[in-house]
Amino acid sequence: MLQLTNEERLIKIPNLKNCRDLGGYETQSGYYTKAHKYLRSSNVATLTSKDLDALLDYGVDVVVDLRGSFEQSKQPNQLIDFEQISYYHVDMLDLGRLEDVDDSIKNYDELTGYYRFVVEAAKGQIKKVFEIFLKHQDDTILFHCSQGKDRTGIIAALLMDLVGCFEYDIVKNYSETATHIAQMMPYLEDLVEDGNKQYLSSHPNNMIFLLGYLYENYGSARGYLMDIGLSEDQIDQLVESFVI
Repeated sequence: MLQLTNEERLIKIPNLKNCRDLGGYETQSGYYTKAHKYLRSSNVATLTSKDLDALLDYGVDVVVDLRGSFEQSKQPNQLIDFEQISYYHVDMLDLGRLEDVDDSIKNYDELTGYYRFVVEAAKGQIKKVFEIFLKHQDDTILFHCSQGKDRTGIIAALLMDLVGCFEYDIVKNYSETATHIAQMMPYLEDLVEDGNKQYLSSHPNNMIFLLGYLYENYGSARGYLMDIGLSEDQIDQLVESFVI
């Protein structure tokens, strides 16, 4: 059976929250996304040796850390020097030429505005992520940020839209984060000021907004990836490696 349930996609590793396989989604062309190809998760800094063994048993070959350098210094990634894993760090907070981003996009005060800002300001970083995916077309890739919600959610949405997943499934995949990090929320809420608590949300409307922005401005994830510099052939390779 190529289709998976949400429960089957959830990878239950004690010290790794919000770890889910992106496989088993039907596409609008009648294909299915491959399991054991892309995994999204929260930070992997607190894994035990048993947890690491579980990741290896699942087939993980590549880890892409999307956190900023400050986050990484506070909670170093255990897999940097792990000989069985190819590790990459792509700092999604290193946004480069902000002068190229319109002021109306830079000046945001809500989570949807942040997502729009990231897809515009972090084009170079997102291109690097997808170039890593291209380099490892036959491998199982885990990508993560701190909670596995925002930066991870944007990359997951681009992947799913690229292969033609239904918008409902992309939005639901994003919003499921609320369930998987629910135990962490009291701790996270204590870390942020009241006015910034909205940034902890994974409400479906956040992803609906992001997809609408992509469709309106780029046509699709494919159009966006072409805009940031990937070729048609490279994009076709990415699609072929992710569907069955």
